[in-house]
Amino acid sequence: MGILIAAVVVLTALTLFNLVLTMALVRRLRRLEDPGHGGAFPVFPDLEEVPAGRAVPEFTATTKDGVEVSSKKRLGDRAVYAFFDTSCGTCKKQLQPLVDFAKDAGLSPEQVIAFVGHEDPEADADAYTSVLEGHTTVVMQSLGDEVGQAFSPGGIPAIILADSGGVVVRSGVEVKNVAAAFLET
Repeated sequence: MGILIAAVVVLTALTLFNLVLTMALVRRLRRLEDPGHGGAFPVFPDLEEVPAGRAVPEFTATTKDGVEVSSKKRLGDRAVYAFFDTSCGTCKKQLQPLVDFAKDAGLSPEQVIAFVGHEDPEADADAYTSVLEGHTTVVMQSLGDEVGQAFSPGGIPAIILADSGGVVVRSGVEVKNVAAAFLET
């Protein structure tokens, strides 16, 4: 009987020790995720060239289907402006996340405008537009064109979230950088 009691005491002590270690590990992981503590998973800042609080520049562009879109037509609704280029591998990785975000957020294709640059004649623009069409408004226009110069994102990919008043809420190089801000607004 004494051996049984000793075994229960030892197992209880080991279980409590394991619980304390687990709690310490969870606390450490949460601290690492917190960007205020120099976390390993920082929230990326807005794009320098397109900071939060900046008004969306006025622009007019024509979609692939010949429909005119403009910044004025987007007032009254939140909007996402995405800049890609067919020669950018990182851009291609952001196409499906943009489509998924638009679906999950309940955004209409008119609220998500994707500007697809096609400077490289060897690049396949259809690989981009086939993913985006039906979920976004696709404008074939590079960063060097009118809209790209108006926004001046500095690089690609660039994803910009604007509120219903036409003010930039968040910008980033990945869809996940703006998705959280969309839920907060």
